Amino acid sequence: MIKQNRLSTKFKKKILLKALEKSLAVVSSACKMANVNRQTFYNWLKSDLQFREAYEEIKEISLDFAETSLFQQIGEYNTTATIFYLKTKGRHRGYGQNNYTTNKNIMNLDHLTNEELMSIINNKN
Repeated sequence: MIKQNRLSTKFKKKILLKALEKSLAVVSSACKMANVNRQTFYNWLKSDLQFREAYEEIKEISLDFAETSLFQQIGEYNTTATIFYLKTKGRHRGYGQNNYTTNKNIMNLDHLTNEELMSIINNKN
């Protein structure tokens, strides 16, 4: 009887992995498709290395799919897609940084005690 449960669980995991592929790794959607409780998914993710590795691979494939779509949109001169890409991948060139604020007014609070921090908080209110 225990062996049947293991096969059943193995089968359910395969179904869920297929559903994750179809849903582009969206867990709640895949769990609904496979009729598996979300908590069960997270339990399997925690306890089964092979299942976790398969899920991570599906997530990477989904990300590749999204990046391909983004690059296609950039190639079609989609301004929003271009701005998004520059803000996320072009930060080292200054894209995506807020140029309207300076760090001159930001205090370094690391050295303050809890009492000093509370004093600052209470004075701001």
